[in-house]
Amino acid sequence: MISASGIELRAGARVLIESATFRVAKGDRIGLVGRNGAGKTTLTKVLAGEGQPAGGTVTRSGEVGYLPQDPRTGDLDVLASDRILSRAAWTP
Repeated sequence: MISASGIELRAGARVLIESATFRVAKGDRIGLVGRNGAGKTTLTKVLAGEGQPAGGTVTRSGEVGYLPQDPRTGDLDVLASDRILSRAAWTP
């Protein structure tokens, strides 16, 4: 489970997300939709523990997988599908 309480995300001086509070339970499936630069990737990194919010707290119980959107990162000899499945801890 991931719990976010009063989180704030910034890009420089620009506020991307302000005072957001929510919970994602095991088995939940969520989608992030927004224009370019809205903070979707920043939020995902913070929720996965790859970054810190400018304010508020994020707590995680259990493992959270994060697959970066930049395909040039990680082992370039591994297929994208194998990278995704190696991080998946879900059952269809």
